[in-house]
Amino acid sequence: MPGEALLIGIATIAVVVAGFAAIAPALASDRAAWTIGQRYRLRAIVSTSFNVTFESLLPAVLFPALDDVRTTLVVASALVFWYALFVIVVRTRQVVRAGMPWVPWTRFVAASGITATALFGLNALFFASLTVYALALCLQLSVAAISFYSLAATAE
Repeated sequence: MPGEALLIGIATIAVVVAGFAAIAPALASDRAAWTIGQRYRLRAIVSTSFNVTFESLLPAVLFPALDDVRTTLVVASALVFWYALFVIVVRTRQVVRAGMPWVPWTRFVAASGITATALFGLNALFFASLTVYALALCLQLSVAAISFYSLAATAE
């Protein structure tokens, strides 16, 4: 599939970002005293990175069956849109239920996830573009990067 190297490259970066999650607990002086927000951010790093990894590989898996780049991107974008929408609903409920404050990192993570999901939906409906798909993946991966940075920035 054209652009397969780009998608595999994004998947590789996502796996590396997930590996950075192992560093995050070492930054804290007292891991047992982690707040719900810190635990949520650690989970966001890992889960978002793995989501991006599999979403990056999805077009390469679908292409042999569909044998058409446009159809592959439409189907992959639609599947990821619905999955990401489900994840947003679940994670928003978790944030609200945990009583986490909507501080700048929380808002930025929410905005990045919603924007990425919207791009997947628009790509399925209108664009069928590898560029839009890759941009949405990178925006989605920024959720993990923001979560990691916000953990590192608050480390003592």
